Amino acid sequence: MIKKITFVVASFLLLIPGLNAAVDIQEFETPNGIEVWLVEDHSNPILALQMFFLTGSVHDPVEKEGSTYMMMGLLEEGTDDLDAVGFQIEVEELGAIFDFDTYKEAVAVSAQMITENLEPSVDLLRKALEQPSFDSEPIERVRGQILTNIDFDEKDPEEIAFDAFIDIMFGDHPLNRKREGNKTSITNLTREDIIAAYQNALVRGKVVVGAAGDITADQLGELLDGLLGGLPDTTPPVVPALALPQEGHVEIIDFPTPQSTIVFGHRGLIRNDPDFLMAYVLNEVFGRSGFNSRLQKKLRVDLGLTYGIRSFLSTYQTGGMVIGSMTTANQTVNEAIDAIRQEWANIANEGITQEELDTIKMYLKGSYHLRFKTNEDIAGILAGMQLDNIPASYVKHRNDMIEAIELEDINRVAKNLFRPEELVFVVVGQPDTPS
Repeated sequence: MIKKITFVVASFLLLIPGLNAAVDIQEFETPNGIEVWLVEDHSNPILALQMFFLTGSVHDPVEKEGSTYMMMGLLEEGTDDLDAVGFQIEVEELGAIFDFDTYKEAVAVSAQMITENLEPSVDLLRKALEQPSFDSEPIERVRGQILTNIDFDEKDPEEIAFDAFIDIMFGDHPLNRKREGNKTSITNLTREDIIAAYQNALVRGKVVVGAAGDITADQLGELLDGLLGGLPDTTPPVVPALALPQEGHVEIIDFPTPQSTIVFGHRGLIRNDPDFLMAYVLNEVFGRSGFNSRLQKKLRVDLGLTYGIRSFLSTYQTGGMVIGSMTTANQTVNEAIDAIRQEWANIANEGITQEELDTIKMYLKGSYHLRFKTNEDIAGILAGMQLDNIPASYVKHRNDMIEAIELEDINRVAKNLFRPEELVFVVVGQPDTPS
C-alpha cells in the first residue's frame, strides 16, 4: 500500500520527554552487530520498534527512480505463503501495526506489537522483510496508486514549487532523484527492478534501531537478530558530497490560479554542524508556524499578504538548506518577495533581540515533553537520533544547551546562516513579473 507523505524535514532535533523524569536510554549492539537504543517501559504490554536502513531513494539507479519507494509499498502486499489479504488478516488478528516508508536517505520499517503476541508478530514481520512475493497483481495495483499520486502532484502548486526548488538546489546530485519517481520510470519498472531495489535497500550492514516498551535489552537483541539476521550484511555505496548553488534568482512557473505559491531558500547547515542548535533556535524566532514568528508578523499581520508563511531547516547527510513557503495573491507576489528579502537581511544584519531569545528559550524548554507521548514517539526519536549522529547524552543536556546560548553567539550564526543575496524563489502561479 502506498501512502502520501509530504515534504519531510530531515532532522530529529527536539527529542525526548520532559527531563524532570529520568529517561534511561540503553545503548547496545546485538551479537550480529545491529546498533540499538532502548527505553524500557513495562507499564503497558506494548513494544514499539523503529528501524532505519541507511539507503533510500538516493540510491535508485538513473531511469529507475521510484523503485525503492514502489518496493517498500509492496512489502505488506504478500509473502511467499500469504497473499495481501491473508497478510493483513494476520496483522489484524495479532493486534500489530506495521509501516514501511521511503525517504531520500533511508528506508523505514516500524512496528507496534502486543507483548503476548510478540513471537508470531515478529515472525510475520520477518516474512515481510525476508520473503516478499512481489507478485504481478500487487505490483500493478501499487503502480497504479503511485501514478495516481503523481497525477495529483502535477496539479498541486505546492508540490510543483517544492519539486522545482529541489531541482534547482540539487541539480544532478543523486538526492534529486524523486522518491516517488516519475510517470516514465514508474510505468517502466519491472519485477526485476523491484527485486534489485529490495536487495539494495534492506541490508543490515547499515541499520539503526530505536525501541521503547515492554522488553529487556537481552530479549530485544535476540529478537532483532532473528528478525534481521536473514538480510544481507552489506552496506550501501557512499553518496557524493552535495554542492548547493550560491546565487539567488527568481523562477516563475506558469500555473492557472488566482494565488501564487512561493517556495524560497538557500544553502544551510548540516545536522552535525556545531552551530546547528543555534540555527534551529534562530529559525524558531524567524519562521516557525504560528503568529509569533518574524515572517508571520511582517507578511501576515503587518502587510496582510498571506494567511501563513513558514521557514524550516532541512538537513541531509551531506548538506542542508533553509527553506520557506507561502501563498499570496498573484498581484502581491512582488511585494511578498521584497518583504521576505528584507526580513532575511534584517536578521542577518541585526540578529534577534534579547527579549526574542529569552521568549523562545522558555517556549522550547517548556514544550519539550509534548513531543513524546507514546512508545511509538520515543522509538522513532531514538532511531532518528542515531540517523542524525546525535549522542544519547543529548537528552540530558538539551535544555541546558539552549539556556546557555548567548545573544552574541546566536547573532553571529544569524549573519552566517541567512544570506539574502543567495535566496532562490520559485513562484507557481500567474504573478506580475518580479523585478
